[in-house]
Amino acid sequence: MKKLFISILFIVSSISIAQSATATTEDGKKVVLKSDKTWDYISKTVVSENDCTLEPNYVEPKSEKGINSWLKKFDATTEDLKNHVAVENECEVKDVKLLNISEQKGNGMYSLCVSGKKMKYRRMGTVFSRLDEELFKGK
Repeated sequence: MKKLFISILFIVSSISIAQSATATTEDGKKVVLKSDKTWDYISKTVVSENDCTLEPNYVEPKSEKGINSWLKKFDATTEDLKNHVAVENECEVKDVKLLNISEQKGNGMYSLCVSGKKMKYRRMGTVFSRLDEELFKGK
C-alpha cells in the first residue's frame, strides 16, 4: 500500500512539472508558461553577482516607522541615501532601487540596484558610504 501511494505521488508530481515550462522574453526576462496558455514573470532576475534587473512592478522595502521618523531629524532616511547614491554614481534618483534594508537608529546596511548594478551601502550614525569603501585608513 505504501509503495502504491509513493508511486501515485511520483506520477502526479511528474505530470504537474511537465505542464509548465520556462522561457525568456526578448528583453531577457524569464517567464513561466502554464498549461492553460497563460504566463507569469519569474521574480527578479539576477544576471550575475553584481548585475541586477528588477521586474516592472517591483516594490521597494520600507523602513520601520519609528526608525524612519527618528532618521528624518538627521537627514539620514532611505530617501536621503538614494539621493546620496545617485550623486555618487552620477545617475538619477529614479535609477536607485532598494533591495534590502537592515537598520537601527545608530547604523544601517542597505542593498541597492543602481542603474542595473548591485551595490551595498552602510550608514554609521548619519553618514552613508559604500560598504567596500574604507572610512578610516591607518598609517
